[in-house]
Amino acid sequence: MFKRSSSLNLLTGVFALLLAIGCGKDKTTTSTTNNDSYAIQMVDVGQIIESVAPPEYVSSVSSPTVIDSMWYTGQSPLLDKVFGSTDPQTLYANINDFKLSHDIISSTLRVDANGEIVPGIYVDSHLVTIDNGTGMIHFTATATALDGPTTIPVIAQSVIGTSVDLDYLISVAVDEMPDGVIRIGMTLNDSIQTIFQWDEGTDIGNETSRLYYATLDPTDSSFVFKGMGYCQHPVSTQWPNGDRFCWAYNITSDANSDFSYRMSYFSNGTPGMTFLHTFLGGGNKDTEFALRYRMFSPADTTVYDSYSSRDQVFGPDYTEGTGLISDYASYLNESLIFPYSSVPQEMIPNPWL
Repeated sequence: MFKRSSSLNLLTGVFALLLAIGCGKDKTTTSTTNNDSYAIQMVDVGQIIESVAPPEYVSSVSSPTVIDSMWYTGQSPLLDKVFGSTDPQTLYANINDFKLSHDIISSTLRVDANGEIVPGIYVDSHLVTIDNGTGMIHFTATATALDGPTTIPVIAQSVIGTSVDLDYLISVAVDEMPDGVIRIGMTLNDSIQTIFQWDEGTDIGNETSRLYYATLDPTDSSFVFKGMGYCQHPVSTQWPNGDRFCWAYNITSDANSDFSYRMSYFSNGTPGMTFLHTFLGGGNKDTEFALRYRMFSPADTTVYDSYSSRDQVFGPDYTEGTGLISDYASYLNESLIFPYSSVPQEMIPNPWL
């Protein structure tokens, strides 16, 4: 099984430094812009997602005997694959990684008296903490205005959409990550806050690329957070099959604080076999929600493995729910599953080339 902590070193190395940025910590900023500018005011999208989604799953939590053990136990408990934070397809791994966009924008960029981002070059540094250690990262962010909608790469359109309206592009170069590329598009006004990020890099031969899209209505905190990623390992002693791991996800919430979630991830780590693991879910984390798991092998088949399929209603903090699985039919409709064709099988191209 693919492990984010051992094999996607690009994310756990310098990318992880970026993604753990804390706003306002030992920061210095210089810019080519004038001094008639102000701190940018943004809503913390990641915090709002966390307030609506079920809490991060910790594998040490004891398993209620009334719930199928596949959700809680073994080397790969299903809850850890959905709401954990170690593997890259998990919700909290993507929330934590997305903080790169929010933190760079909110603590580095400036706006004018009209609230418009001031174009220019911003040089910044942050003190970050990784695995109980601290270090400084240094980057340059170049902000430019965009003059039209951004077209989504074709391989991502079934998950992200065909295009997105963005006002600015922020190109980020990190001193400690010379092989990485980060591009962040954004729109910020009274009615919408949108961040769309693409990044790619190569580390010890692993090719990786990711997309993040988050849009928030500040008036009622309704949001959409979705994205995808691709990782190809080189053939090596550790990865004799040149393993590939890819994922796609989407979580949304309306003003009523209920959430809807779907996620699929692909792996080919077993010689001669491919797998697509899929999850659907929704409800209210403070009262009750449901999850559905389906596994397809080979990954492109349309028939799931009935032996491995699981449905479960949960109460708060992953206790046993009291409702019926049929009460959640709108969230668990299998037509919502991200199929194999929606999960990227190649590097995701730069939307701004």
